[in-house]
Amino acid sequence: MAWFGSKKPTQNGNAAAPDTPENSPDKAERFFEHARAVHESGSYEYAMSLWLNGLRFDPANMPALEGFFRSGDAYFAESGKKGVSKDVAKSVAGSADVDRYLKGLLDLSLERDAIAAVRAAELAARLKVVEPTAWLTDRAVALVLKEKSTRKDLLLKLRDCYDVGQRFDKALDLAERALRLDPTDGGLAAEIRNLAAKAAMSKGGYAQTGEAGGFRANIRDAEKQRKIEEGERLVKSESTVDRLVADAEAEYERRPDDVPTVKILAQRLVERGRPQDEERAHALYMGAYTRTSQFDLRRAAGDIRVKQARRRAAEARQRAEGAPPASPAARAAEQAARALLDLEVAELKQRVEAYPTDLGLRYELGRRYFALGDNESAIGQFQEAQHDAKHRVPTLNLMGQAFSRMGWLDEAVSTFRKALEVAGDAPGDTLLDLRYGLMEALLAHAEQLKDLAAAEEADRLASSIAIQQINFKDIRARRDTIKKLVAALRSKA
Repeated sequence: MAWFGSKKPTQNGNAAAPDTPENSPDKAERFFEHARAVHESGSYEYAMSLWLNGLRFDPANMPALEGFFRSGDAYFAESGKKGVSKDVAKSVAGSADVDRYLKGLLDLSLERDAIAAVRAAELAARLKVVEPTAWLTDRAVALVLKEKSTRKDLLLKLRDCYDVGQRFDKALDLAERALRLDPTDGGLAAEIRNLAAKAAMSKGGYAQTGEAGGFRANIRDAEKQRKIEEGERLVKSESTVDRLVADAEAEYERRPDDVPTVKILAQRLVERGRPQDEERAHALYMGAYTRTSQFDLRRAAGDIRVKQARRRAAEARQRAEGAPPASPAARAAEQAARALLDLEVAELKQRVEAYPTDLGLRYELGRRYFALGDNESAIGQFQEAQHDAKHRVPTLNLMGQAFSRMGWLDEAVSTFRKALEVAGDAPGDTLLDLRYGLMEALLAHAEQLKDLAAAEEADRLASSIAIQQINFKDIRARRDTIKKLVAALRSKA
């Protein structure tokens, strides 16, 4: 169904999202709410998919657009990967303009180069979503101007995007840059005169002729826009951050019981990142939570504590690099890592209680229990989390390992077989890991019960893993062990 037609203002002030059945901010918000919770649990790739699914129903939503790129940044920083799973790629499949727009956003999160950025801005402009178009164009311009040789065609494409985004002064600047690259373009010179008139009218407040305080309103709007742009800027100078904190403090002094105002001040303090800032932000969140019982405030306070614990663990790990295992530095690193896991478990338990249907949170809680060696608690969470298609395969993999640790070998074998059945076309390393887990469970079963059939199946699995990747884990040593066990069991038979 077409995305062009009658238009109405959205909750973000964009006059571009078409009034069609696909455009449903209410439906989108359900995805966005889930994406926020999933991001905070650390499942950044899944959060990316949820943001994109929500943007399909509300492509003009700026907070969601920013949330998508935050999740993307966190995912690639944590995983070190250069791509995403097939599930995420499938979520943007389609030939409609909104599908192409979502694909453009995903490509930009992967590539972060000038071409991908220009493409994303153009696709936003095609949808005529005003604020996202301007936001994406700003980022594309920064990348294009960083190139050793600036391309005129890219400048003109971005000029058109700024025109759609109603940033006429910026469109004029790009047109002038393009003309300097090619002074012989007479048609461009004429367009520059037209853009100059648009920019003058927009800047001067002529569109408000006849309205009381037209020029004063323009000055106030300019100040407001400055604050918005500074707040949204990905890289902020120290002075800018201090000014944003001061602005948020002033607003908080006027409205100390207003929850959105408290959130903005706390976010600015966390962004500045001084130790006293983090403590103040934590106190603000907890105070507001005590007054309102809004769990997202408690969750934000918990995020600060987890962030601090991760920082302490990373610092301890860095100090312990190269130290002997029994050294004080190594023990301190181990204690810091354990303290982080304990804190994450405590936080995730509260979030699971608050959002019992969020299976992604249950998966994350199960992972922490597994890392702590609490296999029974981990299995309890994994048994719920396995019903979430996004986490089904890694959940079954960890659940099989937990059963193996407990010595419940029949359950481990059954779980690994189920995982292989549902894995389908999962990445090669995932399938290797599952087959290795099944091999280990079968080997333990064969050793315990002197079961030749289990040993022979483990031998076939070890051989297939070695053929595919001979350096996978300790497969060569495990294969030798299994071969000896098979020979011993056969001789006895």
